Amino acid sequence: MRMSQITSFDGTRLAVQSRGPEAAPVVVLVHGLGLSADSWRRVAGPLSGGHRVVAYDLRGHGRSAPASGGDYSMRAHALDLDAVLREVVPEGRDAVLVGNSLGGGVIVARAHHCGTRGMAGVVFAGSGASGVTVPGLPARRLPDRVEAAVRTAWLKALLLVARAGRHLRPVESVSDRIVRRCAFTSHAPRDLVAEVRDDFLRTRPQALAGTTLASVSHDGRRMAPDLAVPALVLHGSRDPEVPRREVRELLADLPDAEFVTLRGEGHMLPLTDPHVVESHVERWVARVQPGRATA
Repeated sequence: MRMSQITSFDGTRLAVQSRGPEAAPVVVLVHGLGLSADSWRRVAGPLSGGHRVVAYDLRGHGRSAPASGGDYSMRAHALDLDAVLREVVPEGRDAVLVGNSLGGGVIVARAHHCGTRGMAGVVFAGSGASGVTVPGLPARRLPDRVEAAVRTAWLKALLLVARAGRHLRPVESVSDRIVRRCAFTSHAPRDLVAEVRDDFLRTRPQALAGTTLASVSHDGRRMAPDLAVPALVLHGSRDPEVPRREVRELLADLPDAEFVTLRGEGHMLPLTDPHVVESHVERWVARVQPGRATA
């Protein structure tokens, strides 16, 4: 595996992992809120045998630097992904993008803000493209001053929660129970729950709060029609974070989409079902890039 850094539009340095043959089809993995590129390792390793696999840490997450100027908006995350694609996708070629949780919303936001250059297809692996907004946050229907006040109040509350979350670290049973309820099924292995908990608590509070605020204020469904490439949606039937209704609504807005239900599975598919995710990504690469499925 090769580690590198790229500079995004505002000077923020992003940590990038790449592996696999350089001439192979490119697959770019986008992780979820509070996680890191390492959350893809169970998928990236096997997939790299016949693909050029790239994963990066979102701004303020993992090994990436905090956002320059404190910008954690979805537009900023979208422009980060655009910078990654410009760096890792060779001229004249396209990549398949795979998003888990918030990562799906980042992919849709990139299509909305930057277009689909460099994108051959998309796989949503446990993601509804951030279609759900927080009840009681009608910012788009409020006067500018009131909207600013509401968002400031939300940001302060989220920062408080993010910082307080670090004090839960010694009380692992409590924090693990919260993580399991939000992201896993009741039968998910304890070590995977602990892995997500540790990643989440290591994320910088400002990045966690700012990105959370951006994601809950972001209606990915509204942007979905801009994703004019084939999209595969993998959905765990027991996903506690993304209800089936939301996925169905997303599918109705995507121009070209296929839906696959993974029965009995939850939200963190790259961790709990890596081989299934890997096989579907391989299938999607073969569909959107026929003749280039292997190096």
